[in-house]
Amino acid sequence: MIKQYETNLKLSNLFIKMTLKPIIVYSIGHGRHAWTDFLALLQKYEIAFLCDVRSAARSRWVQFNGAILSEELRKNKIGYEHLPECGGKTKPMPEDLASGIERILEIAAEVKTAIMCSESQPLTKHKIPRANCHRVGMLAPLLKAKGATKIIHILPNGDSIEFDESDVPSIW
Repeated sequence: MIKQYETNLKLSNLFIKMTLKPIIVYSIGHGRHAWTDFLALLQKYEIAFLCDVRSAARSRWVQFNGAILSEELRKNKIGYEHLPECGGKTKPMPEDLASGIERILEIAAEVKTAIMCSESQPLTKHKIPRANCHRVGMLAPLLKAKGATKIIHILPNGDSIEFDESDVPSIW
């Protein structure tokens, strides 16, 4: 009974936060960026918190391995949390994915937040663009369905794009 009450209270608080102000979630891929270039992108968009939505916080580019990334972000006053329950190379369990989506929205309701995986481009360059990563094909539609008002995708060149992710073909 108490556990159910706490769950309902948490959901009520999240709903209140979501109705008070729009929740904007940014999306970025680390790609092959040098650390300084990646940091500059985060700073350009005034990102205060980075949610690492890779299933494993590892990269062949050492600056994007979880422990190093977390420390470098901390030095630059940007929060970090690894959310492997959001999928990536491994398909998440539905209840884990729901928990990850809730966590992203909870953080984004408080501070300017970006979700990050390794794919630097959100869309392929095919004749008919497709989702290039699970940030676009899986997470963005769920975030919008659960209360995010906008998803802004930060591009490697510093520009950004917005689109209806649910209209983009995806394997996710």
